[in-house]
Parts: sequence; C-alpha cells; structure tokens
Amino acid sequence: MDASLKLALFALLVAALSLAVAEAWRRWALRRGVLDVPGHRSSHAVATPRGAGIGIVVALVAGILLLAPAGIDRSAVIAGLVLAAVVGLVDDVRALPAALKFAGQVLAALPVAIALPLPAGLLPFALPEPLAMLGSAGLVLLFLNAWNFMDGIDGIAALAACAVSSVVVVTAATAALPLAVAVALLAACVGFLPLNFPRAKAFMGDCGSHALGLALAVLVLAAPSADTAWIALATAAAFLVDVLGTLALRAREGERLASAHRRHLYQLVTRSGYSHARVTTAYVAWMLACGGVMLMAQSTGMIGAGAALVFGVTAVTWRALGRRYTRRLKECGRW
Repeated sequence: MDASLKLALFALLVAALSLAVAEAWRRWALRRGVLDVPGHRSSHAVATPRGAGIGIVVALVAGILLLAPAGIDRSAVIAGLVLAAVVGLVDDVRALPAALKFAGQVLAALPVAIALPLPAGLLPFALPEPLAMLGSAGLVLLFLNAWNFMDGIDGIAALAACAVSSVVVVTAATAALPLAVAVALLAACVGFLPLNFPRAKAFMGDCGSHALGLALAVLVLAAPSADTAWIALATAAAFLVDVLGTLALRAREGERLASAHRRHLYQLVTRSGYSHARVTTAYVAWMLACGGVMLMAQSTGMIGAGAALVFGVTAVTWRALGRRYTRRLKECGRW
C-alpha cells in the first residue's frame, strides 16, 4: 500500500476513535452530571458536559503507537500525555487546588523534558544538559497552560491545534516522531470537532487541553531541525502571545494571577458581541497566516527574521486589539 494512503487510513481511524470515545464520555457525563455550569466568567449559556477531551487523548496515544517507531522518545511522550490527561480529567470531574494541579503538570512535563531536552538551535548558545531539560519542561508547561487558558470558546483549542499540526506535517515529513505526533494530533482533533464546533455539545476540558498543549510542545522539542522548531513555535504565536501578554498585564496591575478572569483577547472580543465561530475562525486564520510566513521564511533562508516578524506583528496586533475591545466594553458598561 502506498505510504501516503496508509497514513490517510490511519488518520481516519484515529479521528473515528476520537469521536467515538468523546461521544461515549459525553453521554456518561450527562447521566452523571459532569457538566460545565455557566458562571459569571463563562462564555457559554448552557450547562455542557466537560472532559470529553478524553476522546482526543485515547485517539492521540493510539495514533502515536501506530505511527511512531518504538523507543525512549515515544515512551516519554506517551507517559507525559497520559499523566497530563489524568491530572486534567481529575480536575474536570472534581476540581483540584491550583497548587496540586500545577504539581501534576510538572510531573507530566518531566518525562518529555528528560527525553527531549530543549534543542540547541532554538537559542543562540548551547545549554548544559540539565538546563536544556529545565528549558524543555518550561516549554511544555507554557504550551500546556496556553491551551488550557485559551480553551474558553467553542472549537478554539482544537482548531488551533489543527492549524499548528497541519503546518508541522508539511515541514516534518521525514521525521518519524514529530510527523506521527502531528498526524495523530490533527486527526484526533478533527474527530472531536463535530462535538465542539461550531456549537459545542461537549467541552474537552482540562483533560483535552492539557494533552493538546503537551503534544504541541513535543512538535517543537522533537523537530528535525531548528527551522521546523521555530515554524511550530511561531505558528502558535497567537496563543502564546495572548497568554504571556495577558499574564504580564495582570501582574502589572497587581491582580492575583491564580484567580479566574476574562481578559484574554478572545474573551474580550466574544464579550463585545462576536460569535464563538467568528472569533475561533479569526484565530485559526491568524495562526495559519503565521505558519505561511514562516514557510516562506524557511524557503528563503530567513527563518530568524520570519520568527521575529511573526512574533512582533502578533504582539502589536494583540495589544492594539486588546485596548480597542477593553475600551469598548468599558464604554458600554460590560467591563
């Protein structure tokens, strides 16, 4: 069988498994009352089953087992995914204290950090191995929490993961582990989307967002070259800038960082009256545009300049739009 056809068939199986497990969980959650009940900071109005991201996790792990060659790297990625998903699922079913949840995230990051230290090409200087592992753990925690924090409206986390993984599929075609993770991630998210977009029948919850974030970090850490790593990072710029920028703004204003809030750009825009579908589509288009810029930069040997351009324009755009929609909300008394 042709390799591309075989890959497509595997992807279809992974997508079908994701949907089947997520739908089974959705029905169980409805019976057991595992629901996300709307509150003052919610972006939805109807109690919705949460934790259905377990379908993504099961399908993602199965896809990696099917597509990636056996080895310590594959084992570490699967261990990290399972640990991250378990921590998230426990939090979905029975809320964990923030400190305990973060400790679980750190535990999930450890096997990936040990097996896949931060690549030397990501920095202009080499790091000793212990520091490279620490940097890897930090990157995993950044992606994991970025997807966790940004998973607040219908379809945004799954479709954003699709955007990053689809760009990586183009750039990592000869690298076994990142290609396997990218294809499995793309397929698992596509399988989940009928339950989550354009109108959510189920939420992936922390179980799903944790797994997505960790898998996306792996696409950076296991990249076959520094160029591919930077392409994956820059394609995710819309999420990474939003999370880090919002954190910096809240810290500057003296807010308690562990407290719930609605200050991410996607939340500001949604609160201003735009639909979940429009906001999600805008973010995905933004990320695909960043990926396109990076692919062009790679073809011209200007990957560093491309990454600087993507992150710079993304940061300026995020700040300008944040100010605009914050002002709009304050003017109409909805801040």
